[in-house]
Amino acid sequence: MLFPFSLRIFRSLSAAVVVLAGGSAALIFAAGGDESSQAQIAYPAGYRQWVHVKSGIIGSEFPMEPERGIHHVYANQTALTGFESGTFEDGSVLVYDLVSLSEKGGISTEGARRRIDVMVKDSKLYADNGGWRFGRFMADDHEHNIMTPDLHQVCFQCHEKQKAHGFVFSEFRK
Repeated sequence: MLFPFSLRIFRSLSAAVVVLAGGSAALIFAAGGDESSQAQIAYPAGYRQWVHVKSGIIGSEFPMEPERGIHHVYANQTALTGFESGTFEDGSVLVYDLVSLSEKGGISTEGARRRIDVMVKDSKLYADNGGWRFGRFMADDHEHNIMTPDLHQVCFQCHEKQKAHGFVFSEFRK
């Protein structure tokens, strides 16, 4: 035998895929390419140095409390090209940074981080989901992606409404 490890181990090692995203890496684990397994996306380190696409505020009267706050959307360079062309290429990474909104005396300010949502484009790995995979990190936890298959499906069902815009809601404000 030429190699001191089995084909099974080789396949397991080859299942780790690194998607380079504008100088940062979003690490995705897929068991042998089986989409039914829960692929995980790592926290997008350095995303605050990416391009800021836009911000929005959802106030206290909005019925879905978990969505209230200030939303900041960031894009790596590959995703920025997608905003310009209308087609998001593999390697595109988008970050939705949601922070709480504090209001006092007519002044609104950013509060604590509520969560980070991440979208990673890989049309081969995620063909069943328009080429996108979603991740979610609560508060300032960089270690635990809490995205479940059920939550992923909820995310994709909502993003399907934006199929004509590459499954992306935000538009780049020039």
